[in-house]
Amino acid sequence: MTAPVNFYILHTTNWQAKDHLACQLVEKAWQQGNSIYIHTNSLVAAQHIDILLWTYKEESFLPHNISSTGPICIGYTEEVPENMDVLINLSEVVPPCISKFKRIAEIVDDIEPAREAGRRRYKFYKQQGHELQKYNINR
Repeated sequence: MTAPVNFYILHTTNWQAKDHLACQLVEKAWQQGNSIYIHTNSLVAAQHIDILLWTYKEESFLPHNISSTGPICIGYTEEVPENMDVLINLSEVVPPCISKFKRIAEIVDDIEPAREAGRRRYKFYKQQGHELQKYNINR
């Protein structure tokens, strides 16, 4: 069975909007009792999300780390944690082992290189038979 995939298309000039939306999605999924894996492009991007999850909202606590264990994991390699419910993809490619997840969130910036990469991911998921939803986010 293939996981549903939600595409969040950001229409903004705020370069931080993608990361803040990721934090909001993490918080919502965590409140729903899900385990979450956040896939990034690099160690630097993973470290940035790690810091942002501690600071983006003063009153929230999201137990996370850069590793392959825990309720909220941040990674950037092909090693994907076991037993995760939700994948939040912040990279420009489809991460390996997407079949391990119950739900997938793709966040796409509204700039041409990111839109093109998002189109490729959308096409891939569609060819694999995933149920796709698209949301336009204005910030």
